[in-house]
Amino acid sequence: MGTPTKWLEWRKGMAPLFVFACMTALPPSSAPLHAEVKLPDPLVIAHRGASAIAPENTAAAIREAIRLGAKVIEFDVRATRDGELVLFHDKELDRVAGRPGTIEESDWSAVQTFDVGKWFAGGRFTGEKVLRFDDAIRLCLEGGAIPLIEHKTGSAEAYAAVIAELEVADKVIVQSFNWTFLSEFQQAMPDVLIGALGSKELTAEHLADLKSLAPDWVGWNFKDLKNTDLPTLHDLGATVVLWTVNDPDIARTKVAAGVDGIITDVPDLVAAALQEG
Repeated sequence: MGTPTKWLEWRKGMAPLFVFACMTALPPSSAPLHAEVKLPDPLVIAHRGASAIAPENTAAAIREAIRLGAKVIEFDVRATRDGELVLFHDKELDRVAGRPGTIEESDWSAVQTFDVGKWFAGGRFTGEKVLRFDDAIRLCLEGGAIPLIEHKTGSAEAYAAVIAELEVADKVIVQSFNWTFLSEFQQAMPDVLIGALGSKELTAEHLADLKSLAPDWVGWNFKDLKNTDLPTLHDLGATVVLWTVNDPDIARTKVAAGVDGIITDVPDLVAAALQEG
């Protein structure tokens, strides 16, 4: 596949950590990107942390993903009413926080009191709190994992400010279904890797927009992206990632067809399947 220059530079920058986006058991790629480093291929990405065994988008889920060996951890970010960026996927609070309303309607002072663990695994994670964006980045990096930041709400400037303050522009990836946001973020922080997310049929209009945006990777619903779409996306210089694949056999089939990475709730199982070939 074609590999964008910025992607190469970023991977080199992560060399001291021997960064790879799969489990340590996966075989290394034959093409070294740095004199001392050979990176595994494909990417295996923990979706909302290890969300099959811990409540999604929490510190517990991130820690579990790290424990399982995940080296790329995806999490969702929303902005509170008073501008704090926090981890939360759903538009509504009820499923995870057990109350009405939204993150965007709530101030951080209220959000930090929400229990987002009680709903999961019979209450075993009761007391788990909403995680701030900056704390999630730190937690991932301290565990040797790359933060894959999925924008839900909040301005490009707000995301850029946190990333700049932490001085981690060369250590994170930002992705979104909102390609306008990605364009704005790209202007604010041109050195940060970006990923364009999508679903449904990949159309000529999509391709035109992707060519203009030039994302470092494209993440698509695994049910919608055809194998015949892969060469076209690779020709744009993009790494191609599929979401959300929890069947190890499907993951293995997609990677064999040329997909570069898998986003999954069960990163350990997918990685093991890919290792088995």
